[in-house]
Amino acid sequence: MDLEKKVKVVILMSTYNGEKFLKKQIESILNQKDVLVRIIVRDDGSVDDTQKILNMYKKKGLLNWYTGENKKTARSFLDLIDKAPKADYYAFSDQDDVWLSTKLITAIKKLKKFDDSPALYAGNYKLVDENLNELISMNIHKTTTEFNEAIVYSCCTGCTMVINNKLMENIKGKHPKYIFMHDDWIHKVCLGIGGNVIYDDSKKLLYRQHDNNVEGGKHGLIDKVMKVYSDKKNNKHVMQKQLLEILRLYKHQLTSDNYLLARYAIDKSKGNFLDRLQLAFNKKYKIKESKKLNHEFKIALILNYW
Repeated sequence: MDLEKKVKVVILMSTYNGEKFLKKQIESILNQKDVLVRIIVRDDGSVDDTQKILNMYKKKGLLNWYTGENKKTARSFLDLIDKAPKADYYAFSDQDDVWLSTKLITAIKKLKKFDDSPALYAGNYKLVDENLNELISMNIHKTTTEFNEAIVYSCCTGCTMVINNKLMENIKGKHPKYIFMHDDWIHKVCLGIGGNVIYDDSKKLLYRQHDNNVEGGKHGLIDKVMKVYSDKKNNKHVMQKQLLEILRLYKHQLTSDNYLLARYAIDKSKGNFLDRLQLAFNKKYKIKESKKLNHEFKIALILNYW
């Protein structure tokens, strides 16, 4: 395929003390088939050799990077979004995974039919250990594709995501005061404004599990539920506040149905115990394929930290 005809994809990567696995991940991105990649990295204040590795690739003209204060993962990615150059598509990268060579082109082929509206692709992944040996996992991964389900939980893994330019135009320059994670935010915004979310069950990414994962190393469904439970409990009302931010920043872009879904969820979650109970057992707010996440949503509301 001619270089001029290849689709341009900007890869946004946030790093933090990632020296151990970073080279392997960068090489897997550079080896993507049938696309032109441009890698932009924001280092979140690493104190190991991460910045030396990034400088090595920068000197070869293979990526650009910058650093700043330690913002943590979500805010670091939002900063990358603000600084992202124009491209046809954008993908988000962790520092320690490995991408199969057809990861991006597979996503783009599925996204192309939605180029005239905001769209997001999310895929499945193969769980591996730090040496890339496949791990047995009970994880049933499925990205939610309806806004009412996304209010319960987005189930969208950021390192599998690819978004089109229309969606980037809608998230760039927006600065939420409260955010759970960048992938959760982007996914909810896309669905809220009437965009399309495409889930692909094919596994084009090796999701490396190790002791130093930024967001934790365990990815079984029960482990993920417990992590969500812990994160929300330690960040009281973060989901409610994030939904309020979507209303504040996108009030005039949300579809009428989605506005009402968000408004109801916020009002009930801020109410008394009976109000929260009504939301918890409202059948509109339910993920069809995850009883465990539905139970976690109910618990968060009943204990008043959702």
